[in-house]
Amino acid sequence: MIGAGPAGSSLALRLARQGRSVLLVDGATFPREKTCGEGLMPAGADELRSLGLAHLLDQGAPFRGLRYRLPDGTRAESDFPAGQVGTGLRRALLDEALVSACQAEPELEVRLRTWVRELELPGDGGSLPRARVGEEWVEAELVVGADGLRSPVRRLAGLEAPAPKLERFGVGGHFRHAPLGDPVVEVFVGPGWELYTTPVAEDVTNAALLTDRARLEGLRGDLEGGLRGLLREAGGRCEALAAGESLHRVRALGPLALQATRAHAERLILVGDAAGALDPITGEGVSIGLVTSRIASEVIAEAFAAGDLSARALASWTRRRRAEIAPLARFTSALLFLARRPRHAARVIRSLAEAPGTFGRLLGVAAGTAPISSISVRDGVRLLIGV
Repeated sequence: MIGAGPAGSSLALRLARQGRSVLLVDGATFPREKTCGEGLMPAGADELRSLGLAHLLDQGAPFRGLRYRLPDGTRAESDFPAGQVGTGLRRALLDEALVSACQAEPELEVRLRTWVRELELPGDGGSLPRARVGEEWVEAELVVGADGLRSPVRRLAGLEAPAPKLERFGVGGHFRHAPLGDPVVEVFVGPGWELYTTPVAEDVTNAALLTDRARLEGLRGDLEGGLRGLLREAGGRCEALAAGESLHRVRALGPLALQATRAHAERLILVGDAAGALDPITGEGVSIGLVTSRIASEVIAEAFAAGDLSARALASWTRRRRAEIAPLARFTSALLFLARRPRHAARVIRSLAEAPGTFGRLLGVAAGTAPISSISVRDGVRLLIGV
């Protein structure tokens, strides 16, 4: 298992608990700060509970739903369906807790601060893959690439897809402030950018900017100052963040939404962002990683039971993963369509402000708590054209 982020660590846990011998390798140290929206949706929280990590949710901040806000003051918001809540949870806490759980498993060996320097993948001849982990060559029945957005495993396996035409980047940091109340994730929609604010504690908020390369270039040299400036421009609750204490260095990440042609090969699967990342405009990245890693564990168990780890047998992972994320992928595409057309987006948000039921159903799909069939034709029209 190469990569100990949420997707890799949660999959390693599930496999070890199936009785598999697992080696989990990552060159990073934990805990670590990482640019991330940090909003764990209800479906992702359920996966943590299934892993025996429900206590981790108590270390974050619950939020009841989502609010979009425009420069003219228009607001569209909705709670999650059926009283469900999300959790703002810092990646440093989440990653460290998952890695610690892995270290406690007897069937699971964890090697941190250790890089996979070479990887030899099999053809169709039945040989086993092997990797040079640090200075040691290790042979395995199956390689799992969980090594993130710019996955070297994906590249070495020849599974890289063309980069998206519209390059988007993330900038993020944490700010301490007086308690704000009103526990929602708020998204300020600016001209060509979106600014997400996610509560991760009563007095700490994660501010995450999504934007294009041109605006990012304008922030270079002073990412924190640029982010504070956009927070001030957004106004409202963002002003408290702009004046607050920065808890660490503001970081940038991207380009985002890099894809794989498929998520499997001979004796190989890709999980998490290595398997292909949606644009984070919906804030679902961590939850997707946790949900789909459970599906990957089921596919792997079936493959071992059948004694077949060929690309043909593992193709079910790519199919099941695509089916799982398809509703969210369509919703993401619709939001990106709007992000590229600010005036159109403003019209849609004003329409949703007048139709909270539509917004609630859309949020249910985005959060993984409702099927896409719950969205009516009328809801789709409101989302796409704002009438």
